[in-house]
Amino acid sequence: MSSAVPNPIKLKVGLEMLSEVRIGPFGEAHTLLTKVLGNIVAHPDEAKYRTLKKSNAKIGALLAVSGVKALLIGVGFTEESEAFVLPAELGPAGCAAGLAGLNAQADERQSAESSAKLQAASELQKKQAVEAEKRKLEKLQIQDDAEARKQPGWRAKAAGVKGGRDIVTPSDIGACGNAGG
Repeated sequence: MSSAVPNPIKLKVGLEMLSEVRIGPFGEAHTLLTKVLGNIVAHPDEAKYRTLKKSNAKIGALLAVSGVKALLIGVGFTEESEAFVLPAELGPAGCAAGLAGLNAQADERQSAESSAKLQAASELQKKQAVEAEKRKLEKLQIQDDAEARKQPGWRAKAAGVKGGRDIVTPSDIGACGNAGG
């Protein structure tokens, strides 16, 4: 039995292609590939684990994910018309290498996802702090305004006018009283 990875370049290409797959399809592919390759590593002499029938719905879906075929060929599988077959003379080393690469990639993705979540939480916390500061300032302005209204001689002024303008009639605030007639 051979102890080396049968096709390290294909294995590397397959892993690189899988690294570009979205999270959902990658998770499904990772789960099934881990099971398939893990079974071969755990039971290297069992022929049933060395054949992946293309007609199987789960295997068909797995093969549709970018990089899976290259990874399988990289660990030693050969593509036949009906199935992918791992020759009996190949040992589990190729599958173990593929499994290690796959698990390293999954760990890397999980680490990146955790980092992104921490970043998002930090940004949210900063945004909430800024909003809390704005609310505090607005509350102080409302209190100052309420205090100013209690002062003798206070008069309402038109908003947005520098220096203010006395509000004497409804038209001073844009209420003309002409209800569309």
